[in-house]
This record gives sequence, structure tokens and C-alpha cells, in this order.
Amino acid sequence: MSSGTSAGADALRDDVLALLAGDGDRLADPYPTWNRLREEIPVWKQGDVVILSRHEHVHQLLGDNNILYSRQGTKTSARYERAKREFSPHGSAAFGRVLDQEFHQLVRMDPPDHPRVRRAVQPPFSARNLAREMQDKVSERVDRNLTALAAGGGEADFKKFAYSLPLQVLGDLLGIPIDDLDMVHSWAQKIAENKFNADSERAAVEADEAYRHLMTYIDVLVARQRASGSETGLVAALLESEDSGVVSHEEAMAMMALMIFAGHETTSNLLAIGLLELLRHPDQWDLLVAEPERVPAAVEELLRFVTPAHFLPYVAKEGREVDGVAVEAGDTVIGVLAAANRDPAVFARPDELDVARSDSRAHVSLGLGPHFCLGAGLARMEATALFGTIARRFPGARPVEADLRWGGRSLRTPLAMPVRLLG
Repeated sequence: MSSGTSAGADALRDDVLALLAGDGDRLADPYPTWNRLREEIPVWKQGDVVILSRHEHVHQLLGDNNILYSRQGTKTSARYERAKREFSPHGSAAFGRVLDQEFHQLVRMDPPDHPRVRRAVQPPFSARNLAREMQDKVSERVDRNLTALAAGGGEADFKKFAYSLPLQVLGDLLGIPIDDLDMVHSWAQKIAENKFNADSERAAVEADEAYRHLMTYIDVLVARQRASGSETGLVAALLESEDSGVVSHEEAMAMMALMIFAGHETTSNLLAIGLLELLRHPDQWDLLVAEPERVPAAVEELLRFVTPAHFLPYVAKEGREVDGVAVEAGDTVIGVLAAANRDPAVFARPDELDVARSDSRAHVSLGLGPHFCLGAGLARMEATALFGTIARRFPGARPVEADLRWGGRSLRTPLAMPVRLLG
């Protein structure tokens, strides 16, 4: 089905487009819209944009290795080219500079560049290296930050905590001083608000300015790393790869920018919304408190249930049909991970949070194949440490009843999240 003519189909179209544009009211509960899209129009073509929402289709999209779909090709997709034409000259130039920055990043690469750059940065993220270098630091950060959060008594904004923790861990990984973290976060937030944007000139201009500040700051970090002479860690691995000619200077700097952005925005969403959903389901929270060995499985279920990044865009390399819908070469193809993660064809009772379920690891939240999330181990480490420590130290934690305001596009997030940490 490529379009709908009924009033119901028109309403669904409006809801979907509003979610893709980051409408705060609809982001409060996007899942009924994603579910309806998957069940009614699983392959939906709107002009030169095709939206996939079934698990089987999204799974194929994420696992494709530059055969049917391209990441790099989205830079010249019809959707992005149209934005350049419709924005003002100033906005179009800013939009182009943002694309230039982001298409040096690993997540936007196709072979042969993608495997070459990924091999250069993979070692620091191996399970052994993470356990040796980061496990104790993460546990210490979690304990110290929770103590500070609870010290005020009463209500606390857990959203601030949820962005601070992964940002501090990122600072440990990249050598960012703690006093600089709020500044770095302000840039990353503007970049996040623009992610996959092709309709807001304001967001593009703000992201362009944020990238300008961020890349200047990364130059300072790199100079500090070179002066230190350290031969361990992510920055050292990148510089060694650059010096040996494995990656270009632009690719090394883009990888740093990607880590600063992707290394805490998605994890922040998992931590904040993950705790919110656990506390909104007291039976599940009480199960974790009673059986803390379930925490790692609970993290997988929260990755499914929350879906930290709701959708990802690609571009079709060649024309083909998907369930009878024509996909033309050059079409933008958007995979809705949040819909795939609640597909009843794969998950039993998909709209229920169940930390004991056996099928949660079929989620697509961390990608697949060559593009499986590089920082997945670190995100799981942080979430496991956090939820386990709160269950142990603050078993009576409860959400504060309030109408939460939501922001983001793909990276749906609460703007504030009051909780009470009770022992």
C-alpha cells in the first residue's frame, strides 16, 4: 500500500510526519502511531521517502552491507537535495556544512571506507579492554553521582543525571575535563536536535554552529593527547591510525565528534527513559529489586521497549519492490526501529515491559552486522551498573507524577524527569 485516501489514513500520515519532525506532543506516546503504521501500512511511500516499520524489513535494512541500501548515498538523496533548494542561501550553506561533517562519520559510511575505519577504532571497545579500562570507573561514577543526587532529598531531576553520567564516562574515555562537559553537552544537544533533519532551517543553522565549536574543541583535545604521549585509549588509537595513514585527518576528527555525540545522547535516553518505564511498572521494578541478577536481561528488554533511537534513514541504491511497493533508486528509506521492536510477529505481548521475557534480544536497537553499534558494550555496562545500583540502594524509588515534556526527533527524550530516590 503506497498511500491512503480515508480520513483515518490522512490522520495517520499527519501523526507519522509529526513524529519524524519531532512534535513534542506526539513524542509523549509515539508507540500507538508506530504500531498502527506497522499494522496498516508497513511499507509506506510518501513521494521519494519510503518508511519501513515491520521487524523483517527493518532487520534487512540494518543488516544490509551496501548491497540494496546505502548510508553514504543519503547525502545526495532527493530529500536532502530538496532541503538545500528550499532553505535560504545561509541555511542551505549551513545544512551543507553539517552534511560534510556527518558524512565523514563511521555511521554514514559504506564499504570500503566503513570496515577500514571501524577496524582502526575497534580495539578500545573490545569486551576485554572495556572491562579493564572502564568497569571500575563506571561503577565509581554511578555510586558517586547517585549519592550526590540523593543528598538534596525530595525530588531530583533524573534527566540531568542521565545525561551527566554517560557524558562523564565519555570524558574518562576521551580525556575531556569534567568542567568542560556541560559545554560539550550543549553542542551535542544542538547536533542531536538536527539529526536526520531535512525540514528545519533553524535546526541546521544551530547544528552548524555547534559543529564549528565542537571541532575547534576536538583540536584542543588532540593537541593535549599528543603532548601527553599516552599510547592507550580511543584518542591514541585514532591518532596512531591517522599517523600511519589508515584513516585521514578528517575521518579521525569525525570519529571523535561521533563519539562525543553518539557516546552519550543515545545512552542518556536508555538510562532516563529506562528508569522511567521501570518505575512506571512497579511489578517489574520490584522483581529487579528482589532478583538483581536479572538486571542484564532487563537492560536488553529496555533497549527493546524504549528504543533509544526511533528511526534511521538510508537511500536505495537500486530500484526494487518491497511488499509490492516500488522503491526507486535514490529514494530515502527510513527504518522505524521503534515499530520493529514492538512487532507481534517477533515479540510476545510486545507492548508489555517484561524484564523476564526470553525474546528481547531480537531487538534491533543496536543495529546489525557491520554497523552493529560500536559502543554497545559501554552502553550496556553503564545501564547495568546504574539500574543494579539503584535497585540495591534505592529500592523505594518512585516517579513523581507530572506531565513530562518531550523533545528530540529520532532521539526521543524527556526534557525533565522528576523522581524520588527512596531507600
